Order: sequence, then structure tokens, then C-alpha cells
Amino acid sequence: MANNYLIVLFKNKKKRKIIKRYATEKSAREKFNQLIKENDKICFDKKIENATPVDYELAILTNKTKIQTSLFLTDDLGRNLPVNLDNPEFVFLDIKKYKVEELLFDWQEQKKISFDEFLKKYLNDKEFKSVYTLNNKLCVQIETSVSLFSLKDSDESERFLDILQSHFMENNRMDGLFVRDISITQRKWIYSVLEEKGFDKKRLYRLKTTFSKR
Repeated sequence: MANNYLIVLFKNKKKRKIIKRYATEKSAREKFNQLIKENDKICFDKKIENATPVDYELAILTNKTKIQTSLFLTDDLGRNLPVNLDNPEFVFLDIKKYKVEELLFDWQEQKKISFDEFLKKYLNDKEFKSVYTLNNKLCVQIETSVSLFSLKDSDESERFLDILQSHFMENNRMDGLFVRDISITQRKWIYSVLEEKGFDKKRLYRLKTTFSKR
């Protein structure tokens, strides 16, 4: 049976990968709607990759018709822009903005983790904690213990902090203090604590983190 319907992920208006192929439009739309609904759960989405701003769309394509119906996407300025596919074999049946989850680097475990993993492991609601940025780093302090995380640059660390603070407010959590601008004295103390914990000094003072291409 021919697979005439594709669910495709686009990055910066270019096809990145085919998620799945379907023989019927009904099956393709059901899966598409499920993915869009589940996508709302992502809190911290990817905005930059390899130092380049990125945005994503999820679309249903078909080669069963050559007629492109009128579809529009709203850009960051609120303008409705027409959607067209530069491929004579396929047309869009539907297309929506899509969030690809961004990860942060966990210095304790030496691996990348998701927003939800970060919450569950480091921000349980039993103890009061301070969360603050340190260049492109994010620190979680509980009493004298400090955990460290890296993001791509200082803008990303502040964006993460904003999202985290909003999450706490929306869930009526009062167990966190969020700080964007720390003092020079505080910064020196944090650096000394992190160095004593064995974190690499050269990496600590980096302002950006280069992630490998995906």
C-alpha cells in the first residue's frame, strides 16, 4: 500500500526529517493532531542551534493532489504569512508551529537533561532553594550546596530562569528564590565553591557552550 501522506518536521522552512508515512489521510491527521497536542507540554524549547536562531513547524504533506489550499503561519511580528512548498510532487494539508525540546547540561551527571528531569531531580518542593544565573550557567543552591548546569549562552540561561519562575508561579510554589543579577561578591563565592567541588576552572569561566551538531 502506497504511503501518500507524510508527517514532516521543518526547521527554518527546510525539511529536516520525515516523522512517519501513512497510506490514508485520516491516519495521518490523527497522528498529527496527537503530536501537536502533546507538544504543548514542552516548557523549554529550542531557540538557537549552532549559534543560529531556529524555529520549527510540523506538517502533513501529500502527493494525492497538486492543488495547494491556502495555509498561513503567524510570524513573530503577528503577520500571517502564506505557506508554500517548493516541491512539485507534494503539497501541504496542514502545518503548525512546533516546539523541539531544548536540553541543559548537568555538570553533576555529565549529561544533558530535560526541563522535567531537572525539576524532578533538583527542585523538589521539600526544601527552599535559590536559583540564579552565572553567565551561561544556572546554579541551584540549597543551604551551602550548589548544583551547576550549562546552557548555550547567557541569554539562554536567563530565558530558562524566566520559564522556571513562571512554572513555580503557575503551580503556586513558594519554595524558590530566582535571581538574575548576582553581586560580584556572590559571584566570587560561587566560583570558589564550585572550584572546591572539583568543577573545571576553565570551563567555569566560559561564557558560551558549543554543542555538537545534531
